[in-house]
Amino acid sequence: MTSTAPAVSGLPSPDTPARIVVVNPLGVALEHYTAALCGHLQNAGAETELISVTEPSQSGKGRIGWLIAYLEALRSAGRLARQSTAPSGVLLTWPVLGFLDFITVKLACGNSGIIVYHDPRPLVRSVGSSPLVARLVKHLSRRPGTLVHSQEAAAAMGDLGLASGMVLLPHPMLPVSDAVHERSGTGGPNVRVLGQYKPDRDVALLEELASRLAPKYNLEIVGRGWPAVNGWTVDARFVSEDELDELIATSDAIIIPYKRFYQSGIAVRALEQAVPIVGRAGTSLRELYGPQSRLLVRESGEERTTSIDSWISAVEHALGQGRTEAALAGKLFQEDASRSWAELHRNWLLRER
Repeated sequence: MTSTAPAVSGLPSPDTPARIVVVNPLGVALEHYTAALCGHLQNAGAETELISVTEPSQSGKGRIGWLIAYLEALRSAGRLARQSTAPSGVLLTWPVLGFLDFITVKLACGNSGIIVYHDPRPLVRSVGSSPLVARLVKHLSRRPGTLVHSQEAAAAMGDLGLASGMVLLPHPMLPVSDAVHERSGTGGPNVRVLGQYKPDRDVALLEELASRLAPKYNLEIVGRGWPAVNGWTVDARFVSEDELDELIATSDAIIIPYKRFYQSGIAVRALEQAVPIVGRAGTSLRELYGPQSRLLVRESGEERTTSIDSWISAVEHALGQGRTEAALAGKLFQEDASRSWAELHRNWLLRER
């Protein structure tokens, strides 16, 4: 675990469990993430309590109602933490108000709050996430702690002047499944892209891959908001957690075609199923597989370009020895995540705040 948090002092006995109130304002989108996070904390000996709020896209309710429910969830979490006789803290899985949540969490939870910042520089417009807001809140006295899951996110927080009190931890992950799933579909192996469309998705790359991979493989994209992509079967809809698990488990390889991202929840979930992923090496994927993995495509030259042959080679490796590599990488990453979250429980959540 990499940490820039203040030195620990006044720690209770290691046998003293902390009570962690986890607030998840994206009850559907982050359900799997939150389950893995709570699992790590519980395995470390913490007592966890989850307060979850369903996001407007899934509840059918308006954003104002969601915001009110979110603020009430923070107040309830702060109240539970203050009433606890054990060392306690509030962990927010997603900052609804961006950097303004340094203020809302401090007001609701006092000095016991920790905020997970997944996307310090969001790809889409996000309330409260501008550099101006970051400059305003960085001088907040004893602001809540922050938690990130990649070196890229840590660097972005540092660039914004928000590195103080920050902890870098592996993305939460469930143990690797040893279940065997029958592959769906007909014909060749299933090569999929999964997840919501965003502007950083490299559509041109996918179309070039299709010109080389089809019809040898079943090429499928499943996720809300995707446009038509030549050579790929596109299912542009939101899928449930159970269906997403099934899509991952029945994939022979998953491509992560992102130009810029801080971490990929899909890649972590693929590791849980020992399904190999293919993506760029100069991203947080190297923290899952190691920088030398043949599943990762290395960039070269001043413009950081990659040849299509490198992508094809990585896909073919994934469909050959990729599952064995994924199973080992998943086991090692999950063990590292468990150790790191246990260290957070001992040395950060339990410190006097």
